[in-house]
Amino acid sequence: MTVVLPFYNEAALLPSLEGLVRRVRETLRGHEVRLLAVDDGSTDGTSAGLAAIGGLDVVRHANNRGVGAAMTTGLLEATGEAALVYDPDEAYAPGILPRLLEALDRADLATASPYHPEGAVEGVGAFRLLLSRAASSLYRFRTKAPLRTFTCAVRAYRLPAARELLPAPDDFTAAAYLVARALAKGLRVVEVPARLRVRRAGASKMRLWRTVRAHLRLLRDLPVTPPGAQ
Repeated sequence: MTVVLPFYNEAALLPSLEGLVRRVRETLRGHEVRLLAVDDGSTDGTSAGLAAIGGLDVVRHANNRGVGAAMTTGLLEATGEAALVYDPDEAYAPGILPRLLEALDRADLATASPYHPEGAVEGVGAFRLLLSRAASSLYRFRTKAPLRTFTCAVRAYRLPAARELLPAPDDFTAAAYLVARALAKGLRVVEVPARLRVRRAGASKMRLWRTVRAHLRLLRDLPVTPPGAQ
């Protein structure tokens, strides 16, 4: 099993990174775990910081391509039968990881879901939360799937199934694209209730209105096809 950690200009997280690696391994104790960091062309010292962490494999993009590109690279480079994608900002506590992995007993893709009735959100800005909830509602309407959360990237995938969905868009719509494409292909998708909180350090790299426009294009184009397909 591989845990994929996307990074882009996350120097603020470096002081706590060894602790994160330890917490992830502890919460997945009993499993053979490979930690794979995907550095998406960082320019702030993140690359050197990642290279200094023992037990962490690193793949680097020469240029910044986007979080979706980092997810695609991570899933293609992952080894084992399953892959977990986890945000190193710890907006979701590492304890979600074994629960996502367990959910693969009944699914091909398991997504953390703060908007599930048993999920929760704390400290996230009201405007951003409104947009995220609205996007998930629109995807639910378009796909006719009884899922509450489409935009969370923290997931567990069965690797053979995940690779049928790739490549994902390079941008922040990748998470929604992957679950929508999985549904379109008839794969089993489940939600795991989760608590979303403010990230531990640093700032989100998402450009809000650019991402809103990209989601609207993706919603228009459902059922989804691979990026670049005619």
